[in-house]
Amino acid sequence: MTSLTRQIRTFLKQIDLFSIPVPVLTTDAKSQYSSSYSGLISIIASVLSIAYFVYVIQEWANGNIPPTITTNQQAQAYSEQVLEDNFIQFRSNDPSNHDPFKRKNNIITPLLFTVENYKIITAPTPLFSDENQPFTVGLKKGTLVVNNLNDQIDDQSYKPSKNYLLIFIECLDQYLDENSNCASQEEIDQYMSEYHGFLAIIMKLEQYNYKKDQKEYIIKQAFQALSPAYIQYTQISIQQKEINIDNGLLFENQINHNLINDFQIINQSIDNQYIQNIASSFSTQKFELNAIFAYQISIDNLQISERIIQPKLSAVLAYIGSIVQVIFLLKYLAIFINNQQFKEEMQTEILQMYYPKLKNVKVKRNALGKIISTNQGNEDNPNAQFIKQYQDHLDLAFKKLRLINIIYELSRIELLLEKHFGLQNICECSQLGSEFQFLGHDNKNESPKASILSVGNQSPQPKEDIFTLFNKS
Repeated sequence: MTSLTRQIRTFLKQIDLFSIPVPVLTTDAKSQYSSSYSGLISIIASVLSIAYFVYVIQEWANGNIPPTITTNQQAQAYSEQVLEDNFIQFRSNDPSNHDPFKRKNNIITPLLFTVENYKIITAPTPLFSDENQPFTVGLKKGTLVVNNLNDQIDDQSYKPSKNYLLIFIECLDQYLDENSNCASQEEIDQYMSEYHGFLAIIMKLEQYNYKKDQKEYIIKQAFQALSPAYIQYTQISIQQKEINIDNGLLFENQINHNLINDFQIINQSIDNQYIQNIASSFSTQKFELNAIFAYQISIDNLQISERIIQPKLSAVLAYIGSIVQVIFLLKYLAIFINNQQFKEEMQTEILQMYYPKLKNVKVKRNALGKIISTNQGNEDNPNAQFIKQYQDHLDLAFKKLRLINIIYELSRIELLLEKHFGLQNICECSQLGSEFQFLGHDNKNESPKASILSVGNQSPQPKEDIFTLFNKS
């Protein structure tokens, strides 16, 4: 078990990403100092970084990272909008369950006028509900144009302004087609005198789903009171949105979409004569209409412009890198641990050079590295007193690593040698050297080189070279 623990500690030291440089003036032969605690922090930081990298890349691939969106509003001098079938519908929410828009026995007839440059260019088209969509009438496919380019009105590249005028009238046979007929006047009068709830205005709006990279449709409704006694003129202003999408992976790849973003309604009460005057002013024909509602459907010249920039790979990697840098702030904790452990090991090793018996001392430290107990406490030598003395010696031991202290100790040794052997012998010492011996070389017949420093009895010659002695590896 002890061997396994030692192997784990060794492995953690090997993968330590936050090793600290070892000073030259130490006994450590390695260029960096690592610890098992710092290795564990390296594993945690690396696993968190890789996990976060995988998570963000997956979210990016699934389109869950929101794009950068900038929006502004601007006036358009010219704009077109192609409309689909039934892009706008009108539905009667009648509690009496009586459909006034049906083709047979019609009571209320919606008449659609196409207006270009304030001129009606087509005969009024009656609209009817059908069996699939009772109580509902809708506009067919068409185009709306806003053109405020007065100086370029004759340019063929620009279409004239175009909008629709939709007038709901009491049924008149002269405006019906061949397959329809009006209800009796008595039935029409009876319907007009009753309560019929609301008329719902339903428009199909468009929005862009950046996650699915496609257009989607949403329904917006507005309600008006269906009361024939009060004639209402309503302006329906359709707001466009131009979307510029950059969905390139590395470089720009721009796509443009024009969408119906919203609509606004402006109401005002008018009399029946005003409706007839509007229709007549737009045409050379005189219209006799018993109107209930009138709608002018046009494009708002104020357009929403939106630019969507999907996250590129470079931006995602930069975002991941910033978070990984935060995770790797753990390195400062690891460096602190390495510095503390390195200091403790060097202090202990230097102190044990002077006091070898201290190798038997077992020291217990707290999380901050402070000694809290040892195995040296007894009645004659209290633990607290030993700890204080031991800590003072450890502090002194670490000071011995300072270059000035090392030079000082060497200078004391040199002066001591000079006093004991004399300056002449010290000078001759610089001329001495040993013969480099190859391993296995037979030197029995060779006498060792005599030393001029003869002190005491000569001891047997060691087998090691002088160069290899006193080397603390």
